[in-house]
Amino acid sequence: MILLILCIIVNAFIGVIFKFYGKHEIDNLGAIVVNYAVCILTASVTLGKLAIPTNIMSLPWFPYALVLGFIFIGVFTSVAAAVQKIGIVLTTIFHKMTMIVPAIIAILSYGESGSVLKVSGILLACAAIVVVQLPIHGDINKQFKKYWYLAAITFVGGGVIDGLLFYLEAEKITVNGDIEFVASLFLFAGIIGVALLLLKKLRGHKVVLGKKEIVGGIALGIPNFFSIYLLVLVLSKGWDGSIVFPINNVGILTLSTIFGILWFKEVVNSYRIIGFIMAFMAILFIANG
Repeated sequence: MILLILCIIVNAFIGVIFKFYGKHEIDNLGAIVVNYAVCILTASVTLGKLAIPTNIMSLPWFPYALVLGFIFIGVFTSVAAAVQKIGIVLTTIFHKMTMIVPAIIAILSYGESGSVLKVSGILLACAAIVVVQLPIHGDINKQFKKYWYLAAITFVGGGVIDGLLFYLEAEKITVNGDIEFVASLFLFAGIIGVALLLLKKLRGHKVVLGKKEIVGGIALGIPNFFSIYLLVLVLSKGWDGSIVFPINNVGILTLSTIFGILWFKEVVNSYRIIGFIMAFMAILFIANG
C-alpha cells in the first residue's frame, strides 16, 4: 500500500509541474525531451549502474518498450495540446478514465475478481472523476466539438499504456519492477522527442531549449520516472490490476485537485466535495471487492 500511495503522490506532482510550465512559459516539447534524459539518469542512479542494457534488442520486452516509447511521447504531447484546446477539465477526465482498460483486461482475461462491489467501485470511480471536475462551461463544450480527436487520442493512448504495462507484468515479461525496462521506455521516447525537435527546426519553426526548459525537464523527470517505476513495482507485488489502476487514477485526480486548491487557489465547489466523497467510497468498494 505504501508503494501505491507514493505512486499517487509523484503522479499528482507531475500535474503541479505542468501547471508551472504554463505559468513560467516553458516550452512543452523542449522540457519533455530534457525530462526523458533525466528519467534515464534517475533510473541509473536508482539501479547503481547504467540502466540501459547493452543487450537490449535481445530482451523479451524490447519490442514492447519500443512501442510504448512512441506512445509515451505521443500521449504527452496530445495531453499538452488538449489542455490548450479543450481545457484541463475535459482533458483530465479523459486521461484518468483510462483506468477502465486494464481493469476490464484484468477481470475478463486474467480471472481477477469481478464482484458486484468491485465493479460498482470502478463505475463510481469513473463518475467521481467526472463530478470532481464539474461544472464544464459552454465555451469548453464548443471547443470540445472542434477538437474531440485530442481527447480521443489521450484516452486511447493512455489506455494502451496502462493495458500494456499490466499485460507485461501479468505475463511475467517484466518482473520485479524492471528498472532497465522502464529506463528503455524513456530512452525511446526521448529519441523520438529529439527527432521531433529537429524536424521542427528543419521546418523553420522556433525550437526552445533554454535554461527554463532544462530546469523544467529536471523537475519533471524525477517524479516522471518514479510514476512509472512505482506502478510497475506495485503490479509486480501481485496486486490485482483491477484494483491498482482505479485506485491509482482516482487517488491522483483527488490529490491533484487538493494541490490545486491549496497552491493555486482553485475554487472549492459542491461538485468537488461530492466528487471527493464518491472517490473515497469508490476506493473502499474496489479495495474490498
